Amino acid sequence: MNQTHANKITISVLGPFQVRDGDGVVLPLKGAKNQALLAMLALSPDMSRPRRWLEDKLWSTFGPEQASANLRQALSKLRSALGPSADTLCADRSSVSLDPRGVTVDLLEEVVPEDDRIELLQGIDVRDPEFEDWLRQERAALLSKLAKASPSDSRGILINCRALTEDPGRERMLGEVLSNQIGENIAEQVRAWRQSECDGPLPEGAPTSDVQVSTQLIPNGDGGHALFIKATHQPSARILYSKLQQLDRLEDILTAEIAVSRTVFEAADQIIGKLPHVLEKDRPETRSTALSRLGLYRMFSFEKDALREAYGLMDQAFKRDQNGIYLAWASMIRLTQMIEMAEADQQPLLDEAVELHYRAMELAPDNVLVHAIVSKVRGTALGDTAGVLDLAQNAVERNPASAFAWKSLSEALILSGDLDGAFTASARACLIARTSPFKHFWDTGHCIVAVACNRPQEAIEAGEAAVRSAPLSRPAHRHLLALYALEGQLDKAQAVAEKLAKIEPGFSLDRLVNDDSYPVRTLRNKGMLEPIRALL
Repeated sequence: MNQTHANKITISVLGPFQVRDGDGVVLPLKGAKNQALLAMLALSPDMSRPRRWLEDKLWSTFGPEQASANLRQALSKLRSALGPSADTLCADRSSVSLDPRGVTVDLLEEVVPEDDRIELLQGIDVRDPEFEDWLRQERAALLSKLAKASPSDSRGILINCRALTEDPGRERMLGEVLSNQIGENIAEQVRAWRQSECDGPLPEGAPTSDVQVSTQLIPNGDGGHALFIKATHQPSARILYSKLQQLDRLEDILTAEIAVSRTVFEAADQIIGKLPHVLEKDRPETRSTALSRLGLYRMFSFEKDALREAYGLMDQAFKRDQNGIYLAWASMIRLTQMIEMAEADQQPLLDEAVELHYRAMELAPDNVLVHAIVSKVRGTALGDTAGVLDLAQNAVERNPASAFAWKSLSEALILSGDLDGAFTASARACLIARTSPFKHFWDTGHCIVAVACNRPQEAIEAGEAAVRSAPLSRPAHRHLLALYALEGQLDKAQAVAEKLAKIEPGFSLDRLVNDDSYPVRTLRNKGMLEPIRALL
């Protein structure tokens, strides 16, 4: 079975039981035993159990025939509630299972809760002694997992950066530059050290690296080179990333051309995403990486409850490993909550964003990504145009392969009045981040920059790209609604308005047009909201 994004489901067993579809919408699964049936399958080996085992756990006081009938009825109700995802639930004469390709379970995603008081399947009330026994065992296993995840001293992730080549000159030097750029991009987002072998063999007693990033440049006969990049987890020899691409000019590495920058950014992003799955679970940098990664997914949804959860995850990451990058992300989350009006009282959010950005800079003064993140906070919260531009320019100069740095420069140039420069910087950020799982973040930003630069068609293209990547993205939909209306495409504008009414509680066209506090400042300043009145 080929599972599409829309048909995949996410099952939450930490805290109250909940099931969401591929768009993040909560599915209405009623009945404690129906919920328990799905939870037991989700937590079972291979997500499969014999029918008789399930019947014994949920209907132990019933006779075999009645228990079997009850299971059939429960399966029917579950399939109905799952809707388009019904095929995820499989059953034959002997067993019942979930298709692992279509299911994500929070407890199995490497991130266990920080607070050991959180309860597995909190509040579920099945009232069957066999199920209660199973639940006690599962909760005990969770407590054991939490105990094993208690942190040890943080030593940082060790990344061995090397160039594989027989030529000791130019090719080797450029290969080393590239592998170090990938290592540096990783070290901006997690606590890490880079280790080089290019000056000779490692000294005796040197620690074994966690990750090895190697590059190889091979002349292809027409003046160009084949570039092969591979990153492996050294203790297990697992490949975390590999890519083969063509380089027409070796100088592209030194000038950070788009194709090279995209590869560097992509490699670092994919390696970081896999680190929690390969590093020892008792290392604080492992836990913090997993927590912060999950926090980014929550943050870039821009949804009220998800933003609150994102802040909590970054706070947990910082408690595990006091790296300033987590404070910088927390600062940005607070600012986003303020902009999105996610909380009623805005001033405390602003004050905390400012305080967090100062602490982030104190703890990580040399971290380029921290500079890129806090530049937005300085611009929005403090109105420090000169300071914002200085931070953003420094970030781009030191790491031209960072899509975050180019986005921060774009926003700084908007503040300083350089609209053409802002558009160019934003477009470059989008190209670098094209393969990122958070691609919609850059596309949405580019849509807003294009609006500021009076380029409605480019804004529409960027907004449409954002909603393709993130169908529930509120900011992108808001801007597309106004842009479609501006272009006279009222049918499209009306369709977007209907979508916003579903994904944004309290949304209305009247609020969008007439509420000055609604988060569409650039559209309002440009007078682009007036055409929407045709839909009122």
